[in-house]
Amino acid sequence: MTSTGTILFVSEKFPWPVDDGGQARTYHVLKELARARATALVAHSPGDPSGISRIQALGVDVACRGARSSSWTAPLYAALSTFTRAPYPMRKNRSRALLTEIRRRIESGGVGVLHLNHLDSAQYVEDLGALRERVLCVFDTHNLLTTMYERFHATAKGALKRGFLSLQWMKMGRYEREIMRQMDLVLVCSEVERKLLHTWGLERVLVVPNGVDLDHYTPIEWRRKAEREPPLVVFTGAMGYAPNADAVSWFLDAVLPLVRAEVGHVLLRVVGKDPPPSLSARAQRGAIEFTGYVDDVRPHMNEARVFVCPLRIGGGTRLKILDAMSQEIPVVSTTVGAEGLAVTADENIVLADDPHAFAAAVVALLRDEARARRIAAAGLELVRARYGWTAVTRPLIDALAQPRADR
Repeated sequence: MTSTGTILFVSEKFPWPVDDGGQARTYHVLKELARARATALVAHSPGDPSGISRIQALGVDVACRGARSSSWTAPLYAALSTFTRAPYPMRKNRSRALLTEIRRRIESGGVGVLHLNHLDSAQYVEDLGALRERVLCVFDTHNLLTTMYERFHATAKGALKRGFLSLQWMKMGRYEREIMRQMDLVLVCSEVERKLLHTWGLERVLVVPNGVDLDHYTPIEWRRKAEREPPLVVFTGAMGYAPNADAVSWFLDAVLPLVRAEVGHVLLRVVGKDPPPSLSARAQRGAIEFTGYVDDVRPHMNEARVFVCPLRIGGGTRLKILDAMSQEIPVVSTTVGAEGLAVTADENIVLADDPHAFAAAVVALLRDEARARRIAAAGLELVRARYGWTAVTRPLIDALAQPRADR
């Protein structure tokens, strides 16, 4: 590894605004890297140009090249991915402008580390040629997409959809491994993922967990939660992200009716941008709310009696759980939802995977304030001890400061 040279941080999506979990990881890892050494960002232009100054304020040299693909192109690229080596959505998110800028900066000298954010950016490693040998290539996975596609396939309905996802799962399994083998270092969010990559024959893997901004998310006095009527249950997440939409749909269909059968009226609030029409149409005044995009999730969370994370699909680790814990809200999650976090069931979180168990867990926390407060306090203690962003990124910064080893 190398102790000299600029970090060139490449991200298909501009890391501002910080409006979902992926953006939070991107922003805070970039922030901590920039605190440690000279860092430049190459990304697509943000929708709001004021975002550029927010990233420059971190001390980052920002170069915006081109724009992200329009959402209307997704069906076309999904169809084309049936015939290409790369799975969906690699070709959709591929940018000649970004690749040109990456090559130009490496050729000009001074770049020591190429930090590739998500697989969308990591795909460019195959196009560097001899330039590849000039830099240390680091790939931050965020999620293992092979695992995610496997879970998409397992929960898909309909023969056509299952067939398409089976093909994409197979392609992703090959493609993701091929890209990782060309890296000097692969970053994963959990020890679970590191062990999986070990079975794939990958050894240059570093665990950099997701974290929480402990200055931003702070507890609110419990009295406000306890006095709120009806009791508030909250889920947060970008609703255009399929695993989040699936989670909310499952909770509405399978879990919420069981909760209401036991405790009567509760308010479910889903906080997150781009809820699909099939879900937002299910809003009921005073019973089910979809906020859509909000500038700040905290006011929509801080009176919650229970935070739910009913994910059945996904990879990485859920920042939403850490955010809820840092606000001292007790969390009920599926095993998949809490995967990779250093949580202890029934101590700082409640885990349940079938609808009846999940509903019973929510009901128990609504009825037993003392237990809810104990679990919430233990969750807050956990995030303060282990999940601040400076602490979780320290191993990465230390690794990049080590002398370079022969490849």
